[in-house]
Amino acid sequence: MPAAYGKKFTELTESDIDLIRRSDLTNDEICVLIGIQKGTATLSRWRKRLGVVVPKGSKKGKSKPWQSVRETRHCLVCNAEFEVIPSSPKKLCGKSCADTFNKFADKSYMQTEEYRATKRKPDTPAYQRYKNRVHRLSEQTYKNNSEIINPFNHPRTIAGVEGGYQLDHIIPVRFGFDNNIPEEVMAEVENLRMLTWQNNLKRNRGTC
Repeated sequence: MPAAYGKKFTELTESDIDLIRRSDLTNDEICVLIGIQKGTATLSRWRKRLGVVVPKGSKKGKSKPWQSVRETRHCLVCNAEFEVIPSSPKKLCGKSCADTFNKFADKSYMQTEEYRATKRKPDTPAYQRYKNRVHRLSEQTYKNNSEIINPFNHPRTIAGVEGGYQLDHIIPVRFGFDNNIPEEVMAEVENLRMLTWQNNLKRNRGTC
C-alpha cells in the first residue's frame, strides 16, 4: 500500500481541508487528490470531525453511467416522446397523462378469471387461493353494503386494538372450502357480520 494511503488527520494541510469541504467533487476524486485510499470511511470520519456537511447524491456536471443508456418512448395518452432507461416500466410522460389514463382506462378486464389466472402463482395452495378470493370479494361486498353489515359503524382494526371489530364470515372460510361452497356465496351480505377481534380470533382457532 502506498505511503500516502496511511496519511493521518494531523498531517492534513490547509489545501487538503479545502478539498474535503468541496461538494462539487466526488468522494473518489477527493481521496485521489488528498492521497488516501478510495472506498474507505476515512473521508467521512474526517468530514464529521471538521463539522463538514456536503449534499449527498450525484454531483452536478458529473457523468452518470447508470443513465447513459436511454430509449425514446411515446406516451400512451398524448403520444409525446419522452426518454427513460430501458428497465423503466414508465409508459406515460407525466402526472396529468397518468391521471387521464386512470380516469378513462377500461380496467374491467382485471375482474375476469382469465386475468386472475395470469397473476396466480402456480405453487399457491388451493385453500390459500380460495381464501384470498373470498376475502377480496367480501371487501367489495362490505364496501357496497357497510350500512347493513356494520349498522353501528364499529371501528375495523387489527387484533389487539381496544374496542376494535373485524369482518367475520358466519360460515367459516375453511368450511366453505372443504364443502365446495362458491367464493361468491361465501362473500354474500348474509354471510358477513362484525365481531370483536377477540371473538373473531376464537372462531379462527376453532374455539367458538
